[in-house]
Amino acid sequence: MSSNDNQWVDNGDEEADYQVIAEGIASTVLRTLATFDDGEPQLVVVKTSTTIKKFAKEPHDIVKEARILKDLKHRNVVTILDVDNDIKEGSLSIWMYYISFSLGQLLDSPRLVPSVYPPNSTSSETYCRTRFEVVSRSIMRQLFSAITYIHDQNVAHRDIKPSNVLFTKTGCVYLIDFGIAWREGETENDKKADLWPEYRDDGKGMYFEVSTGPYRAPELIFGTRSYNPFAIDRWSLGCTLAEFFTPLTRDDNDDDERDYSYSSFRSTSSCTGYLRKSLFDGTRGEIGLAWSIFKLLGTPNETTWPGFKDLPDAERVEFAVAEPQPLTSSLPMSVPSVVDIIKRLLSYPPEQRLEAKLALEHQWFGQFPTLVPEDYPLDPGEDDRIVVIEDVRRTLGQLLADMCTEGG
Repeated sequence: MSSNDNQWVDNGDEEADYQVIAEGIASTVLRTLATFDDGEPQLVVVKTSTTIKKFAKEPHDIVKEARILKDLKHRNVVTILDVDNDIKEGSLSIWMYYISFSLGQLLDSPRLVPSVYPPNSTSSETYCRTRFEVVSRSIMRQLFSAITYIHDQNVAHRDIKPSNVLFTKTGCVYLIDFGIAWREGETENDKKADLWPEYRDDGKGMYFEVSTGPYRAPELIFGTRSYNPFAIDRWSLGCTLAEFFTPLTRDDNDDDERDYSYSSFRSTSSCTGYLRKSLFDGTRGEIGLAWSIFKLLGTPNETTWPGFKDLPDAERVEFAVAEPQPLTSSLPMSVPSVVDIIKRLLSYPPEQRLEAKLALEHQWFGQFPTLVPEDYPLDPGEDDRIVVIEDVRRTLGQLLADMCTEGG
């Protein structure tokens, strides 16, 4: 079964031992109990997808995902435990630790707000504001650290969104799902086994059918096949960070109101009864998404985005001229320092978007120590700005447990 020396042993032979926890357009994710190197049984997930090209969902590529993930070793990037290449069945499976919570679930919690909830709560307004700031800063610092690392390794994720950010009970964040990732500088030989080998200069160019709905950078919407994939990640990071500060709405479970066509594994309703509003509207197709961006940031022109007219589909639709609006109009729970980061990540010219490693030096991250999980591995030199117990006298895991309680 194994592609390396590690030996996984399933606890039982029946299909019932596997629980389907996600089934998407490109792969299926199962949860099961397994033992590793004669250790204790533990929950793992098995992501499986076809390796038969005619059945694969372009550009999703589990072969490339496994290949890239094997080389990534970081405390905030998901770890591969094993890879099973079933040549007879024409499928490949990636084994990983099971991680129970997603950022999407956390964002839908009405407790993740800088105010008292529920209304009759005995918590003080100061405590709620502090808890919100501590949790949002910790989660995003870990995510920015993950992006800094993969970019330093010449890897662009190209599908950053809340559902691809998981965290453990202690609050350790993991970036997952590298199925449409790009690695700069690879040779033809590196990509020879990929289902959908991708090149900048082969006449076809790069895939623009990457990223998800409201997290897609505008250059992708207008059909470019020559772009900076790292700038794509920076835009998606800005959209993800912004969702900590957007309004919560009641979840009426009306599927007509939300479009999940881009998302591999997005739930159609929230167990809390609330849904966090995305900064941009990905429910109305490409043109609707573009217009939702333009309504907030302004319709691009030669001053705000000199290269816009060069995009293949830039002039297929004539948009009304919209003036840029203050970001705070869409981020009612924000503070000036975080708005500055978001604004710099959501720059129209891709080359001007703030790099993740520079964002970590920003005032919003640096003005207070960052609360991290008790089991978080620290790098040298970090201990002066990293703490495991905050002024609220609770660990990150305890704060997250309060916020992720079903029903808010």
